[in-house]
Amino acid sequence: MRHLDVAVIGGGPAGSATALLLARLGADVGLYDAPGCERPRLGESLPPAVNPVLHELGVGAGFAALGALPSYGTSGAWGTDEVSSQSFLFSPHGTGWHVDRARFDEMLATAAARAGATVFPSRVRRVHRIAGGFTVDAAIPAHADAVVDATGRAARISRELDARPARHDRLVCAARVVPRRGDEPFRDTFVEAVAEGWWYSAPLPDGHRIVACFTDAPIAARAGLATPAGWRAALVATTYVRQFVRGRAESPVRVVTAAGHRLRPCAGPGWLAVGDAAFATDPLSSGGVTSALRTAIAAAAALADGDRANYLALVDAMAAGYYARHSEIYGWERRFPTSAFWQARRPDVTNSTTSPEPRRPAAGPPMSARRSCSSSTRPRSRPEF
Repeated sequence: MRHLDVAVIGGGPAGSATALLLARLGADVGLYDAPGCERPRLGESLPPAVNPVLHELGVGAGFAALGALPSYGTSGAWGTDEVSSQSFLFSPHGTGWHVDRARFDEMLATAAARAGATVFPSRVRRVHRIAGGFTVDAAIPAHADAVVDATGRAARISRELDARPARHDRLVCAARVVPRRGDEPFRDTFVEAVAEGWWYSAPLPDGHRIVACFTDAPIAARAGLATPAGWRAALVATTYVRQFVRGRAESPVRVVTAAGHRLRPCAGPGWLAVGDAAFATDPLSSGGVTSALRTAIAAAAALADGDRANYLALVDAMAAGYYARHSEIYGWERRFPTSAFWQARRPDVTNSTTSPEPRRPAAGPPMSARRSCSSSTRPRSRPEF
């Protein structure tokens, strides 16, 4: 059986970035990335704050080769029927980006492999704690001194190690893809609040546009959002987003969870969780991928130094800043006072940042509070596992 310094389980941005940094330090890293994963991936719109993080990871050239579309700002109808816009023109980090998430994730995994990580195209069934480490139960099994859970919102490995995610909402996403056209009223990211949730649309690099409805799972079930007819009926409630869809062919409806949670604890003896496994965010923030990469940088440092206190402190700080900002942004929308969706996200309900299980703050990293990644967070010595 293969012996690894670290087994990273999950090939999304957080897992691949963690494997990349550890491999650069000379660690024997195995990155388990289950093949044939066709589930839709949220997070195709990246804010300007991602640029310094990509630079710190040293993947700028690989990212440039993806052909991402620059994003110059966002527009939306939130808290008012009128459209307002926020430009990235004065951002110190430049433009944001619209990416093909499958290609973006593949780019990071390829960078990890080039750095020396071994990519195992295998789904991990279980992880077992043993004396001095862990066994990884997969088609390609291994012993590992340490384990990184990068399994996303499921936090599957952390659950096996007795961590528990405190769920903060029941948000789901029902998305379809439509062809872009030249006369679209808004060319960049657009967000629109409605009585039972909010809608989002953004261009994709392949000439299409994603159009997605976000609401709580019980509301989605009652509305039949998983069906084309139910999705179309819900779209009628929008004023602006429906203009992206009118008269055009649509893909099947894809429904995925977007529920937020905070994993407690997110690190323990020999293991830690990164990305959405540690702290799952509301897609309204557009910061999920950036947050995932930041946790990866801090996680690699924690494994290198053998000190997880800084990592736990980082996640706590991200959570506190996020919940405050999240409560503020949702509090701007007051047009639907009787809606169960908006009542659950009132500021007086959602601004708890100290309780292990806040009453129902919808989750995610802060929409504008961007924590910088200094070069001091990058590990510089061989890990001590």
